[in-house]
Amino acid sequence: MNEVEKRSNLLGLIILFFVFTLTGILLSFFYVIFQTSATDIWANIIGTFVISGVLAGIAWVIKRLLKITNNAMALLVVAIGIVIVLYVMWSMWFVSMFEFYYGTGQLFGIRDIGTLFAETRAMVFDSPEFMNFLRHFNEYGTWTINDNAWTGAILWVVWAGETLIILSIPLLAAYASAGLFISEIGAWVEERLMNYGFTAFDDHELDRIGMGEIDPILEKPLETRNGSMNAVAVCYHKGEATDFIAVYKAHWDKEGALSKGRHIMTVNIGAEKIDTLDSGLQAKHYPSMAKKSESPVEPIAQEAASDEMLETPNDPVVNKEPAIDDTNMQNGSNDILD
Repeated sequence: MNEVEKRSNLLGLIILFFVFTLTGILLSFFYVIFQTSATDIWANIIGTFVISGVLAGIAWVIKRLLKITNNAMALLVVAIGIVIVLYVMWSMWFVSMFEFYYGTGQLFGIRDIGTLFAETRAMVFDSPEFMNFLRHFNEYGTWTINDNAWTGAILWVVWAGETLIILSIPLLAAYASAGLFISEIGAWVEERLMNYGFTAFDDHELDRIGMGEIDPILEKPLETRNGSMNAVAVCYHKGEATDFIAVYKAHWDKEGALSKGRHIMTVNIGAEKIDTLDSGLQAKHYPSMAKKSESPVEPIAQEAASDEMLETPNDPVVNKEPAIDDTNMQNGSNDILD
């Protein structure tokens, strides 16, 4: 079968885990400093979305740079990494709260990065009492709104919501495709949809397309009732068409434009077959446009040729009448006068 196989990238997944986890731990320092210093509740909420978005961006960019195409494994790796990041983040926050309530009474700042990391490391490895610390601060509370300290169940809900935000966006980014990667050319490609929404291909037709046949596509009718659809895209690399096409699930968006969905297969059919497919689909579904493209400017060419003939002085077609001899005419006129 001619379908392009998915690329396995174990080294890329390992690098993704370490870079994502270590970067997330570093960002946790700035997040804890900000959350313990900010006094506005909306700033705290926005900060949660910001760190989640940054972590998601890191996961997606690493997938793209390291050419990781296994989305399920990337999801697993990022899930493990984000759990470690959250554990360190909460431990760092415990250290900050202990210092504020039971120590110097001061919050850690940017300059205290070395001290905060050292004390966090000691808490994680020497005093692993995560749940006890969590219950302690939930019982006593650490902040108030309108002079009311939030504790107990309502604080659990707030913390759960914060954790869900930090978890969910990076996981979605890890599972999302970073694009279409073709291992045979070793690069990500750009998919440009042919503007045809076909009725869904069955398994037999997909098998034939996978073998490099284009007849199942040429013979397939268009879907006009918003039923199950497929679309075909030509793959481009650095602005130039490759020998590959991709088949997708498809649908019409709200503006009536064809939009691709889940990727089904990528197939190497060659440039010649792609040209044949393009011209064949145009001739079948847009015959008037195909005829115009075959003879685009014939009348204009004929008119230009006629103009050129008229401008030629020695052209026998133009000079059909004999020239009038002005000398004889003048002599004749003098004879009459005489």
